[in-house]
Amino acid sequence: MADDRRAKVSKEEADGLLTQLKETVPRRECWSRECLQGFIAQLELDAAEPAKPLLEQYKAEPSQVCDCLRCEPCAPAELFAEYLLQKRKT
Repeated sequence: MADDRRAKVSKEEADGLLTQLKETVPRRECWSRECLQGFIAQLELDAAEPAKPLLEQYKAEPSQVCDCLRCEPCAPAELFAEYLLQKRKT
């Protein structure tokens, strides 16, 4: 069960993270990969209610999610890791 005392990702923060994703994702097919979709799912879990509609448009149907391409480096995975590190500090 989620800890409601934890700071939620605001609409502005979610918008900023999505902008970073759009700027760093190298390939169109990355949007349906599990590494990027895992980040979107975590943001959705952490998002305040006003931020959730922003994330909805980036969610892929589970049947369309494919394995990670294992790119080096993986821009979505790096951004996700950075997000998790920042979250841990708060």
